[in-house]
Amino acid sequence: MMAPENSSEDWMVDDTRKGSEVQELSYVRPWKILIVDDEPDVHSLTRLALRDMRYRGRPLELLSAYSAAQGFDLLSAHPDTAIVLLDVVMETDDAGLLLAGRIREELGNHLVRIVLRTGQPGQAPEEKVIVDYDINDYKSKTELTSRKLFVMVVASLRTFESLLVIDSSRQGLRRILKGTANLYQYSSLQEFSSGVLSQVSAILDVGADGVLCAKRIRWKKTDVDPGFEVVAGTGQYSDLPAQGKLSDTHPFFPLINRVFELERNHYEHPYDVLHFSTQNGYRFVIVVTPPWPLEDFQKDLLGVFCDRMGSAFDNLFL
Repeated sequence: MMAPENSSEDWMVDDTRKGSEVQELSYVRPWKILIVDDEPDVHSLTRLALRDMRYRGRPLELLSAYSAAQGFDLLSAHPDTAIVLLDVVMETDDAGLLLAGRIREELGNHLVRIVLRTGQPGQAPEEKVIVDYDINDYKSKTELTSRKLFVMVVASLRTFESLLVIDSSRQGLRRILKGTANLYQYSSLQEFSSGVLSQVSAILDVGADGVLCAKRIRWKKTDVDPGFEVVAGTGQYSDLPAQGKLSDTHPFFPLINRVFELERNHYEHPYDVLHFSTQNGYRFVIVVTPPWPLEDFQKDLLGVFCDRMGSAFDNLFL
């Protein structure tokens, strides 16, 4: 690969530059890119060209496989891979093409962007490959300069991100519908609250420790403030319900109190706080600690979930 050259495609990399200005978070999930090629130099040059790249504030994690078999195993272990940079000719003349088919058919992975790279264009005619295989781009290694590789990765990540949001939203809504139906079957507040926390983790599709607190609304200013009752906890917070009331010295107290007063969800990694109320005078606040900052579509899904939780609780109350 040659050194980057000026190109009319520069507009495509604007948001990667902005990424360097994004405030650093405690942990940012990287975009995974799998390089499948039997030439070590190709791996080295690709890593060199993409070493400082960030997209939407997230870095790249480059995985390397030196055969189609290794590529299949790595992609099986990392199903969240965004892009596969795939050589055509490896163990056999069509090893890359066969791997592309296995990715779509055996793994059922239709989100990952597959970019074929070949040093022998005549070995696999571009027109035939595009028609016969579910690949997303086809490049000759000689034409992939550092700049063009950079732009191609940005374009592929954009497409992957859009497809991921659509697919995750669809699955998240399905989990909400299924989870809400299950919550109607619970017969106690403790079961209900534990179910709510489980459904939050399912919607996020990631392990997230959390705690759920309930509070009865004071109808008169002269009423005694009942405080926050810890109803359920998961993971590292599973022992909190045994304490009953949440102490005002607990680190969660100011977060929960703030959201209780604002009556809206608040997202500030590593603590995301959700809120929903009921017609029976109860208000619930949930604190979850996912391993990385939530995406906007995940926040939207949690908002939909919270809107439905009030009705589920009213049904339980009746």
